[in-house]
Amino acid sequence: MTDVIQRFMKNGQIITLPRKEKDKIELLKLILADFNINKSYSEREVNEILQKYYDDFVVLRRYLVDYAMLIRDKEGRHYWVNNGDDS
Repeated sequence: MTDVIQRFMKNGQIITLPRKEKDKIELLKLILADFNINKSYSEREVNEILQKYYDDFVVLRRYLVDYAMLIRDKEGRHYWVNNGDDS
């Protein structure tokens, strides 16, 4: 993971999003570590965490949901870390 950090981050901020899916997934896993696996987050809370990493936090949120790392309820109001359960 350190290679991904060195290439795509500076001072804890993403400077550019990786094009390669493998690198993108590693970067998203790094970000996901900031989320508590036992907590439900509002969209605002998710955005606040993601803004620490990248100005376009919406694209990060979309990637986390698209890669099923974060699960969003049907209304799009609550998010939680996908821990493998379908609860």
